[in-house]
Amino acid sequence: MMVCRVFAIFFGNCLCLLLLLSSLADANQANIDCLKTFKSQVEDPNGYLSTWDFGNQTAQGFICKFAGVTCWHDDENRVFSIKISGFGLRGVFPQGFKLCSDLTGLDLSRNNFSGPLPSNISFLQLQHNQFTGTLPPQLAQLRRLKTFSVADNRLEGPIPKFNSAIITSESFANNLNLCGKPLDNCKMTSTNSHSKVVILAALGGFTVTAFVVGIVLGFFCSTISVEQLLFRKSRQNR
Repeated sequence: MMVCRVFAIFFGNCLCLLLLLSSLADANQANIDCLKTFKSQVEDPNGYLSTWDFGNQTAQGFICKFAGVTCWHDDENRVFSIKISGFGLRGVFPQGFKLCSDLTGLDLSRNNFSGPLPSNISFLQLQHNQFTGTLPPQLAQLRRLKTFSVADNRLEGPIPKFNSAIITSESFANNLNLCGKPLDNCKMTSTNSHSKVVILAALGGFTVTAFVVGIVLGFFCSTISVEQLLFRKSRQNR
């Protein structure tokens, strides 16, 4: 009976270890795929990503030697942060980052990325690019957001209501037409203005119509009163 218990405990520990190693292997492969996908989705005219060589994927921590990549541990392929500021990279925001499940910091500032921003990202430094469109409101729901900047882009529209105190006006400076706290309040949109004009025009038209109807009714009533008065006088004369 004792031998059976010892064997069961040993077997359970081995199974847990195998599951742990399997999950770490999957996490490492996801991070490798993250960087590989990112490299395939951007243009690198200056060759800064030439160190991102995926030929020897059997070496532990080989991606930790990539330019701009920092790992949680040097012997694990788990990306902690990516800082590739000023690399001169071009293209839309790389969707491959969603595979970097362990990523806590991302600095893409001073590149030439363009297009809209995705909504499922956090820990961002995206200043000095060419991003366009509006800021996704989902960004304000990221509770782990520690650093954020989209200064010097071409963004417009209202700023989501961030709860973090670190989000200051400098984080949104020099954009096309961003508005709302911590910047100036948003002006009335043309659609709202048009709606108000339509409403005022309708009220004005109703007022004019009521005035005209009042004059007509007044004239009609006065005409009836005069006819009744003449009729009474004619009867009195008879």
